[in-house]
Amino acid sequence: MKAFIFDPIWNQLITENLLDALQRAGIKLHVTEDIAPLSACLEMFQGNDARILAINPDYVGWKLSSEDYEGIPNLRGILGAATSHSWIERTHADIHQIPVCNIRHFSTEAVAEWAITMMWNLARQVPRLIKDGFPLDFDKDFMKYRGLELRGKTAGVIGLGNIGNAIAQRCAGLGMKVRYWSQSPKDSPYIRSELSTIFQEGDVIFPTLADNNDTKSLITPDLIRSMKSSALLITVVHGLFDETLVLDMVKKGALFGFGFEAKPANFSLYDGNVWAAPAYGWVTDGSMSNSMVKWVQNMIDAAHGSFPNQVN
Repeated sequence: MKAFIFDPIWNQLITENLLDALQRAGIKLHVTEDIAPLSACLEMFQGNDARILAINPDYVGWKLSSEDYEGIPNLRGILGAATSHSWIERTHADIHQIPVCNIRHFSTEAVAEWAITMMWNLARQVPRLIKDGFPLDFDKDFMKYRGLELRGKTAGVIGLGNIGNAIAQRCAGLGMKVRYWSQSPKDSPYIRSELSTIFQEGDVIFPTLADNNDTKSLITPDLIRSMKSSALLITVVHGLFDETLVLDMVKKGALFGFGFEAKPANFSLYDGNVWAAPAYGWVTDGSMSNSMVKWVQNMIDAAHGSFPNQVN
């Protein structure tokens, strides 16, 4: 089995142990780090040896079309180095029954810690201090930049999956009361409440639901408007609710703070206590190592004809 790997940071993350595991599985590696069109890798389109396409989405700007891979002979699988797989156009793969796989649960701890990072910074109004240049005047600015003490506050976690549970654990460890909502009760030490209760009574609310057709209509504008003016809304998921509404509420003082992931260089564009940083939530030593381990395991499984993380 040949593995054609396209990853701009492969050599920075791959380890000798993982390379040995690939070799023991009988996989011959063809690694490309310098970004170029896939068509430039002529060897991938030649011969008839069984082969897999393993690709970091950053290599192709998060877009792999059917035309990019439909000419690859004897292609046995497409292995993306991300949990998201919507960037892979699957028309050709589905027609020709080529498995498409993702990697899962590699950044749970990192993303949960990122959510807590946003909470800490919003609670102490760090975004406002940054944008104002830390101008504290000891005679009159204390009230303007007064923060929130989190111990004893209520954290509401919307969706108690892997990331939601990791956030809940950290909040409980800080002495916060934790409530959660999910479609069905979970075996957890936290109190399950209705969405309306969580939004009305929560001090810090974390939507951690997967972004799909079933969840897009759950967090309504009325729920957001029902939040306390002293509350924080922090999300690590895109597209679940009307972010424009939340930004306007923070601007008008109807909400204490909002943390979300925005496009680079947008941090200072929003008025008030808004944490709008790029999508750095998963970028830690642990998550990046985990992603490589899981990606390599997908390659080894594919060499054995197994695709446990298939998404099509």
